[in-house]
Amino acid sequence: MPLYRCLICGENFPGALLGKRSPVGFYATRFVEAASRDDAEALALDQLRNEDELNIPAELRSEDARVFFEEITEINADSERLPNSGFTFFVMGS
Repeated sequence: MPLYRCLICGENFPGALLGKRSPVGFYATRFVEAASRDDAEALALDQLRNEDELNIPAELRSEDARVFFEEITEINADSERLPNSGFTFFVMGS
């Protein structure tokens, strides 16, 4: 099955994730094995939904928060996939 590298950006998440008042965003890279580019997007999104760092209490969630994929690229199956976790957060508007 092909291996995909998914470059993901999140925007307008609650600043409480970082102890901030302002909304925050993030960048993340996830590697997934999938039958197609669309399947890779769905699998990477499922991974994000299960990440503890993005576990946001319902009362802090924002309808403005969104995630989009900047790039989904099929890569060589022998490519290094580590760490396949973590985020680079930033304060929105900075």
